[in-house]
Amino acid sequence: MKSALFSTIGLLLSVILPTYAASLKGQYISQSYLANNTFYFDYSKMQDLMKINGGKNWALKLVDIPDHKVWLWDYAHNGAVVDTDLVARDDKDASFITQYDKFVESLYGKKALRTWASKTSLFAIWFGSNDIIYMNRSQGTSSTDVIDNILSTKFQKVQELYEHGARHFLFIYVPAIERSPLNKDNSLYFANADTTYYNNKVKTFASNFASTHPDTNVLVYDAYMEYNYIMDHKDEFGIENIADSCEDTGSKCDDKDSTFFWHDKIRPSVRVQEAVAQDIHEFLTSRQVNVRDEQFSGATSVKSFLFWNAILVLFSFLLF
Repeated sequence: MKSALFSTIGLLLSVILPTYAASLKGQYISQSYLANNTFYFDYSKMQDLMKINGGKNWALKLVDIPDHKVWLWDYAHNGAVVDTDLVARDDKDASFITQYDKFVESLYGKKALRTWASKTSLFAIWFGSNDIIYMNRSQGTSSTDVIDNILSTKFQKVQELYEHGARHFLFIYVPAIERSPLNKDNSLYFANADTTYYNNKVKTFASNFASTHPDTNVLVYDAYMEYNYIMDHKDEFGIENIADSCEDTGSKCDDKDSTFFWHDKIRPSVRVQEAVAQDIHEFLTSRQVNVRDEQFSGATSVKSFLFWNAILVLFSFLLF
């Protein structure tokens, strides 16, 4: 039977702070739905990370963490959305759908570049920012209807990943883009409402997927709260400027943007990427199932998170 593991803080905040009224570290209110007895989750033994999204820097920082090296398969594409038929982009390859196709081509079937195992592969999926930013709002269709269609398409592809052997999934919320320099002129007036709706739908879809697929481990990481936490506690991270982008100052940023939260108008700096990666690492580690405890005491431990050979497959968006 699927075991849904929530932190006590997360449960309280879901009732008291439905609109993120306060900031805590993302890991503390992130959620996990772990398989019970059928498919243990051991993050410490993961070998492959499958990254499907639009931003790769955080994943590079994650795989650089010394105590846990994984092989990164990065399918992220600049400016990617879930489906270009729903949110138009100039580059038709900038979508979850095309990233999924590339995964199948490179890691599945007779021409696979290397073997990978369901037990040791984590599929990290981070979409939504570009979908919200580039959504056509002049057609009369409500943004919530479009978001519903986006999430339906997204989880149709998740189902196909499952059919190809994926069993460990990490879904990441849209971060606090309304606090980015891109929104200085209130051009992202829709961001707060749409991001809240999108993230709530991700949680619902992820929970439903976990309940109908009891041999999976599904985790949902709250990047929205983590961004807010870093900005609200900037001194803790050595960050001085959370309002402007490094690029707007005329500085040669590159990897020297560490005193800024924002590298450009929407992408976070190296310092933030490192902080997010560390928080995700701690979140995954905290959810690791201790197999020995499970076998001998019959109790599920939440002190460790189960991934044997960590392939991290990353499907995601690259902002701009």
